[in-house]
Amino acid sequence: MGFVGIDFGTTNSAVAIAEDGDHGRVELVPLAGAGYWRTILYFEPSGALSAGTPAIDRYLETGGDGRLVQSIKSHLASGTFKHTHIFGRRWSLEDMIAAYLRQIRAAASRDLGNRCVVGRPVRYWGAETPDDDARAITRMRAALAAAGFDEVVFEYEPVGAAARYAARLDHEELIVVADYGGGTTDFSVIRVGPYASAVLANGGIGVSGDAFDARVIDAVVAPALGRGGRYRDEMGGQAPVPAWLYGHLRRWHYLSFLKEESTLRLLARVAQGALDPAAIDRLIRIVDEDLGMPLHRAVEGAKVRLSAADRDRVALAALELDLPIVRADFE
Repeated sequence: MGFVGIDFGTTNSAVAIAEDGDHGRVELVPLAGAGYWRTILYFEPSGALSAGTPAIDRYLETGGDGRLVQSIKSHLASGTFKHTHIFGRRWSLEDMIAAYLRQIRAAASRDLGNRCVVGRPVRYWGAETPDDDARAITRMRAALAAAGFDEVVFEYEPVGAAARYAARLDHEELIVVADYGGGTTDFSVIRVGPYASAVLANGGIGVSGDAFDARVIDAVVAPALGRGGRYRDEMGGQAPVPAWLYGHLRRWHYLSFLKEESTLRLLARVAQGALDPAAIDRLIRIVDEDLGMPLHRAVEGAKVRLSAADRDRVALAALELDLPIVRADFE
């Protein structure tokens, strides 16, 4: 049995194994045929539970009738998040993470055993004190144990990346490693070489890829869907389109909240009197046709392309949406 490494991320998760005596070679462990999974759980009213890629498949197959939970790692340091109720069952954060890890274990093409190295951010999202950080580790360790991993070592995520880089060196270097994640961004200053390494400094901030996606939604997409617009109410006067509707666009799985009966009635009233009916129609179609995931994939694709370009476009053919996005607007 080699050394098992688990990258439990805010957005994506993966598992790898380094075999004993194999010159440091590391291989990803396929998860039901995929190299990595989205860190997502999908709960169905029947009690069925799925994780990762299968969770997304079930969400689409069922029309979003269940409850999709994302970014659970972001709550690890929180002292206020104790538990939630999903279809009549009480779930603690540790329960949900353990359920996700058990599904990873079941989907893995290799036996993962009970020992693993788990990546951790330098600073957990939302952690303001050492007690917050300790809470996150305690919760994560409990979830891992419940999933069958009772011998666990935690390693800073940038340090793990440095180990991969150092494995091919024949000399000593001083490097800075940046880990831009979905929930946090971490940095480590490390002296590395072929025989030894030393971590000199670590730091982290709560700025992430998911947060950038939300900024793109706010600045580029939401105005094209009617945010900031007005509609004629029942009395014939003009009222602003409720801004809170667009808060649910920032995370694609939050769109299910817009399907509540009272919200659908509100959307119908807004559409009836909208001064820009085409924009409100696009918003309603996103809700009715479950286009939240395609929309966020379009946003994510534009974000990635902006890494190498000054401008790009957020395009969603289903809505005939084609919006310019400029990198300088977000710098």
